[in-house]
Amino acid sequence: MISPIPHPNSLMLPQPAFNTTPNRLIVTASVALFAIRDWSLWVLVREGPWGPPMRLVLGTETVTDAVERTLDSLLLWSSHASLVELKAGWQEQQVSVWGSMEQGAAVSLIHSILLRASHDDLRPDLQQQPIPSLHVRWVPVAEVELGRQMLDTDVLPVLQTALHVLRSQIQRNPEIVLRFLADMHTMRSVESEAETRQHDNNLLPGKEPQSGNGILTLAEATLLYRAFFPSDEQIDLSNLRRRFIATNTLELLNEERPVRGRETDWRRVSRAYRYLG
Repeated sequence: MISPIPHPNSLMLPQPAFNTTPNRLIVTASVALFAIRDWSLWVLVREGPWGPPMRLVLGTETVTDAVERTLDSLLLWSSHASLVELKAGWQEQQVSVWGSMEQGAAVSLIHSILLRASHDDLRPDLQQQPIPSLHVRWVPVAEVELGRQMLDTDVLPVLQTALHVLRSQIQRNPEIVLRFLADMHTMRSVESEAETRQHDNNLLPGKEPQSGNGILTLAEATLLYRAFFPSDEQIDLSNLRRRFIATNTLELLNEERPVRGRETDWRRVSRAYRYLG
């Protein structure tokens, strides 16, 4: 996990004067949450066109505290759950303060976070919360990039920056893909997860999903790597497999396994490896 680096000059601000003249500067913490569903990249965005979840940084907290509170509000998240957290940097945008007349330019520290598989369950009462910025849903990144899911023009650069940082990190360090797969128990679609929650009484809110056993296949690693990038982007698959092996974190096993997410196709099997990272 890459820990966020606090910005020393912007952690403490005086309490804003609500219902008076707008502040010239409001500091916010925006969080772009990504997950893999059906071997495609999804992002958690607010209902409506306003982009990723956002929380104002109050005078008594740091930006990191605001990010953690956003995660606590949005997710059933265990304190020891795995994730990959990538600091995407600072962005300027326009915001309105909910519950007041205050509005103005905001400087936001954007965190892009890749969720561990099966840890992207939302709180069951999320849509009933009174704060509009916490009304969220999962959207395929491809839908945003193709213009089928519209975002506000002021916050679209925030998501684009988070995507750029996430993709750049994956390109530079493909071991992230292997670590993600080693910790992934299953691969379920949005629809199948909804059906499971309706019919499985054992899947209680807050129950910790199962971790992976460290076993993965290069076919899965290739599928996951491709999921981070647009479908029309050219990827040298032979070189990619060599880069996976070159991490020196894989132990070849004398067995083949079905490729997760495609278990219904019995012909889709691949040589198994154990991740040693």
